[in-house]
Amino acid sequence: METTISQRFEALIKALKMNNNSFANSIGKTSTMIKFIVDGKSKPGFDLLEQVLITYPNVNSDWLLRGEGEMFKETEKVVVEPTLWQTLKESYESRIEELQLSLSDARYTISIQKQMMGKLKPVPRRPSAGKVIYFFPDLLEEKIMAAEA
Repeated sequence: METTISQRFEALIKALKMNNNSFANSIGKTSTMIKFIVDGKSKPGFDLLEQVLITYPNVNSDWLLRGEGEMFKETEKVVVEPTLWQTLKESYESRIEELQLSLSDARYTISIQKQMMGKLKPVPRRPSAGKVIYFFPDLLEEKIMAAEA
């Protein structure tokens, strides 16, 4: 079905969910000019058509000018290579994950050391002694058993 330029303008404004006034403002023209085009009282000039296509690049120029094809261009799937920002972000996220695992290991080691510290038994201090020696009875037993085996 063939349409007139005024019908195409009316359809475009409706598809953009605008009214004549908001559409006119978006392309820098007067609402009176758009109303005359939509009502079929005048035809759009080159400047107006160019401004519509610049402001709305997804509008199919063949459809707007001649009524051929679809109102909007088909969106192309674009394969985008990762930007430097994305590459750096992924690198830092990976490094943060590694550091979190390392921190988790360190926390585990500290918790074991704290448990072992709770098992320490101080040797009674002699008045002349300048140092306190701690024994780890559980560890000593394990080492003796391992040496005997």
